[in-house]
Amino acid sequence: MTTARILHLVGLVMWHRAFLILFLSAFCLTSFPGQYSPGVALAQNRPAPVPVAADTPVAADTVDAEAGAIYTVQGLEVDETAASAVAARDQAMRTGQRQALDLVLRRITMRMDHGALPDLDDKAIAQLVGAVQVTGEKTSTVRYLAKITVRLDRIAVRELLRNIGINFSETRAKPTLVLPVLEKGAALALFEDSNVWRGAWQRLDLAASSLLPMRLPRGDLQDITTITAEGALAGNEGQLRAMAQRYGVDNIMVAHAVLSIDLQAGGVPRVDVTLLRFGPRGKSTEILDYGIDVGQDLDGAMDRLALRVVTDQQEHWKRRTQLNFGTETNLSALVPLSGLAEWLVVRQRLEATAIVRSITLHGISRKDAQVVINYFGDTENLVVSLAQRDLNLAMVDGFWELRLAKKGQVRAMTAK
Repeated sequence: MTTARILHLVGLVMWHRAFLILFLSAFCLTSFPGQYSPGVALAQNRPAPVPVAADTPVAADTVDAEAGAIYTVQGLEVDETAASAVAARDQAMRTGQRQALDLVLRRITMRMDHGALPDLDDKAIAQLVGAVQVTGEKTSTVRYLAKITVRLDRIAVRELLRNIGINFSETRAKPTLVLPVLEKGAALALFEDSNVWRGAWQRLDLAASSLLPMRLPRGDLQDITTITAEGALAGNEGQLRAMAQRYGVDNIMVAHAVLSIDLQAGGVPRVDVTLLRFGPRGKSTEILDYGIDVGQDLDGAMDRLALRVVTDQQEHWKRRTQLNFGTETNLSALVPLSGLAEWLVVRQRLEATAIVRSITLHGISRKDAQVVINYFGDTENLVVSLAQRDLNLAMVDGFWELRLAKKGQVRAMTAK
């Protein structure tokens, strides 16, 4: 038998084996829908982990990757001095873990609850830590310096917050590109050096680890030739789409700041802000009560205003996506499919959504699947959370329908 013949037979065997695995997966899911959601709790009072079907080992990794990003603090610098290098290192680890816990708790909880966050001892904090990675160690006889990355245990932190009655969010929004436009008199500025509003945004710490990531454009020659301040305010679809494609985002927020003189207040300079949002679903406008008196320090006023906008946007997002463990709801949805592979993608994204507690498959065919989603909170929160996974949940002819979102484009007109 020739080598080519042997390779051909091996290829056929491998292809038939792959086909058999997919067929058996579909058969088992269809025949035993009740077996899909075991919901085994890891410990008393802890929420059940997101159930994963036995034939999909990648889903758990997806959940861990997303949760890992939210519950991980990277690059913490520690510097401690003690009686010995060993004692200094131990103290540095305790300090770094305490800082990491504080950062994560503030990241996922509302600002109004920060005063109620617990002050734990070192032993209790150690129980919440999943892993610590150390780089750049430097030691002397009494000093220890390093950078550490701390990953907290998601289930343990969840249990801690639930036990003390503090709500939190684990849903990360898609990144938003922010275009700060300044209007002063009849002049508009975006990338110009005279735009002190953009300078204020550049001085902000727009942490990529936040639940509502915001990005600023580079302001280089390509940006300058792609979009203008006038185009941003007018919602020029071509310019917005080009910026979205360049920065790999679906959503753009134009932060329009108007610098004016308040004659009724005796000629005091004042800044007012309007937010214009552009995304796959169209345009929305948010007029904010963010007016601020400038006084003698324009840069300082702009800094405070930009920080207030970002902080309030973060708080609004957390409020919309809070996990309400006291309310569990079931929703049945039809999932149109082009094949089994598409169902596997939909299921993986469902399992990676924090608000989803479990999913149960009640039937599947080549064209569609019927799934029951068990989730925390209300339907609006579910719709918003699924959208961050490129899953569109909508009511169609009186029934819920769940579809994979097509790659959206930024639109300037209001969505119909």
